[in-house]
Amino acid sequence: MKKSDLDQSAAMRTAPPSDDGYPNSSARRRWITGWAAASGVAASPLTEAAARSNLAFRPAVFDASDGGALVNVFGVRAIDVHVRWAALTARDPLVLTERSKVVSLTATTDFSAAIELQNLPAATTIAYAVYAGDSACSDIQRFRTPPAPSARSNFTLAFSGDVEARCRPFRVFDSIAAKAPDCFLHLGDTVYADIPRREFSPTLEHYRRKHTEIRSDRSLQSFLANTATVAIWDDHEIENDANGSHPAIDVADRVFREYWPVRAASGASASASDRKGLFRQLSFGKDLDLFVLDTRSFRSPQADAQSANKTMLGTGQREWFRRAYRASSARYRLIATSVPFHGSSQDAWGNYEHERDDLIALFRDAFERHQAKTVLLSADYHFAREWPRNERHGIYEFMAGPLASFASFSRDAQMKARHSRGSHFVYGEGANFGLLHYDAGMDKLRVSYFDDGGNQLFTRDI
Repeated sequence: MKKSDLDQSAAMRTAPPSDDGYPNSSARRRWITGWAAASGVAASPLTEAAARSNLAFRPAVFDASDGGALVNVFGVRAIDVHVRWAALTARDPLVLTERSKVVSLTATTDFSAAIELQNLPAATTIAYAVYAGDSACSDIQRFRTPPAPSARSNFTLAFSGDVEARCRPFRVFDSIAAKAPDCFLHLGDTVYADIPRREFSPTLEHYRRKHTEIRSDRSLQSFLANTATVAIWDDHEIENDANGSHPAIDVADRVFREYWPVRAASGASASASDRKGLFRQLSFGKDLDLFVLDTRSFRSPQADAQSANKTMLGTGQREWFRRAYRASSARYRLIATSVPFHGSSQDAWGNYEHERDDLIALFRDAFERHQAKTVLLSADYHFAREWPRNERHGIYEFMAGPLASFASFSRDAQMKARHSRGSHFVYGEGANFGLLHYDAGMDKLRVSYFDDGGNQLFTRDI
């Protein structure tokens, strides 16, 4: 057994209980009780309020854009639920007057659902709660909608990736919440399903159990309930360095969508041989578009020889992205890629050089024609850095992470030395996140980095 597995097993025994007031389902209660008994840790008793609750976790908000959003709900039994919401104003009392459709929570989806909210006003704070009939199942939570696609408005996006259950509690989310971002971009490795290796089993039950460990964290629940989040997966939701041929990718995709739901890509189409994929586009006002790339579902095996056919995105997603990127009129085009675009490792874009070169040409053309700047946001390497800027062609990349996992520089001094050459920003000593703020009045994009305590590390104006 590896030392890393021993360390992670020990850390698992200190896992906190789920949030008070939101009990685990019967299956989740059995898992926590069994874990506590095996480890000699007393499980916290459920409060009376928790025993009456119909929800396993606080609700969470995803993919708020273009007048819509998804509210992620996890129940403890089969029940019909809906979401009530209202736009907050200074003069009106808080009454949740609007209602979503009623959705049934069933065992097929582990009593989870993504409830769609429609006709949300732009750039507005939305209050919402989950109901079963006329009984509230959750406290009132709040999130902010982005500006309308035609509006020029300020906007703040936080971003980072990499979260391991052994690193609970996830206090970094309290620090991100204190910055009050309009949206959070989770850049993958939302769970480490394959760690520890001796426990890994690529099954529906295993993937659900690992995601449950993550979502049970109190700070994360509070954050997701009150900050609209956009999430994409990387490899550890499936298995280390997974590609599109992994035999469990469909099962992993199913569970990922249960915990990190996505709205369909606008205008997306894929070939018959392609899976649906997790890629999509979101608008954050006239000047900001976000393109979320799925770098796992369709990628060729890493060991394949370099050729024009070797792909990170797959034919359908690549065609969708090229069309959507060209059709965008945004001055700043943000691209979420779970692996670094400038990275040269086997698992990064440098191992898919033909496709990367094709995208670089796309970005250069947009800058030459429209002065549109491309800002790539990435994670995966477990340290933060500003990759080389190409201001001549308007291409930038900012990598962040980890949120709650090991820091690369603490394990590999050579990596620290290699990535610290030059005058660019790099930080690999601990957890971190990035904050991208668009100032509409000054037409300026500022990217800042913070450690897990919220202390500023670096800032760059674009």
